[in-house]
Amino acid sequence: MNKAKPFLALASFALIGLAACSQEEVAPVTPENTPGPMAQSSALNGTYNLLRSNCGETGGDKSLVIDGNKFMYPRATCTVVSSEQQVNRTRVTLSCEGEGTGGNRVVDLQTRRDGALRLTEGSITLTYFQCMKAPASTDSLVGQSI
Repeated sequence: MNKAKPFLALASFALIGLAACSQEEVAPVTPENTPGPMAQSSALNGTYNLLRSNCGETGGDKSLVIDGNKFMYPRATCTVVSSEQQVNRTRVTLSCEGEGTGGNRVVDLQTRRDGALRLTEGSITLTYFQCMKAPASTDSLVGQSI
């Protein structure tokens, strides 16, 4: 036991010295700027048009811009009030403001592998073709048209 005490004292002293050295040698890491929240790969953010050939046109009357919880049509802007995942679609309740389209709308959304978005309201189904996918929901598309 007597031989172990000096050894433990020496070992403790060495560990304290190593800890002090390692604290001096390691500088605090400077945080890097990050681009913000990333959208899921299945996120709907982006610009759409009912006619694929009209994707390059600006201000088309058949366009739709989705950015976060905003659905922006040419004459109305809607905000998602609620959504409910169902077997093969998502049912979304939208609160809309705009020319003759104010009030709530209930729509069913389905995405296709090619990026198209099927929007069904009552007995009417529209297929919107994706023109541009947005990387994240940052309200960066608000006010833009396709």
